[in-house]
Amino acid sequence: MSNQNMWEARYRDKVGHTPDGVSPHPMVLEEAQAMLERKRHNDGVSEPLNALDLGSGAGRHALALAGLGVTVTAVDFAASAHELVQRDAAAQGLADRIRPVVADVSSWQPTDREVFDILVASYLHIDLSVLVNSADLLAPGGRLVWIAHAPDSPHGPPPEVVRDTLADFRTRLASLNPHEFRVLRLEEYQLSSEFLDIVVILERLPVGQAHTAY
Repeated sequence: MSNQNMWEARYRDKVGHTPDGVSPHPMVLEEAQAMLERKRHNDGVSEPLNALDLGSGAGRHALALAGLGVTVTAVDFAASAHELVQRDAAAQGLADRIRPVVADVSSWQPTDREVFDILVASYLHIDLSVLVNSADLLAPGGRLVWIAHAPDSPHGPPPEVVRDTLADFRTRLASLNPHEFRVLRLEEYQLSSEFLDIVVILERLPVGQAHTAY
């Protein structure tokens, strides 16, 4: 069974389609709420934030962000996952805030040079080059929140799936242009007794802002 077929089957399984839980990760909510507050402070009443959820799955982050008033593009290669998202979005009155895209996140690119204020990649265990490349999709001042299962986490993908270390993340992030991006957080985060995460929060610097090392 291919990886895509495995996920299609999982999302059609009412019991097993949310292996990492149904509540949004607190880091995602924290960053989204902070960005909304900054935007209100700087701009007053303004246009909604624009978010991208890579590997959106059953939609826990897309739905949470939409509930905050954020417009979300949700990208996942499993059509069955989008069926779940659309069902729940309709039930919560959020369907007009979530745009589903059936595509492989490792090769997908937005049309019309679209950029995003918030980019989320939660428990998406793929080549870290995707992390570096996706940073180019951030608007100035935008932030990427990337969450992965740490190598020592009791819960996570099967053994054949590589879990990158903090050192792996640090090496990849070092390739980013320091005049355009800064890493605000790169650390292990104990979400619960079952989840030890690696969390990356990356910011695209506002125009004219000096780089701050981490």
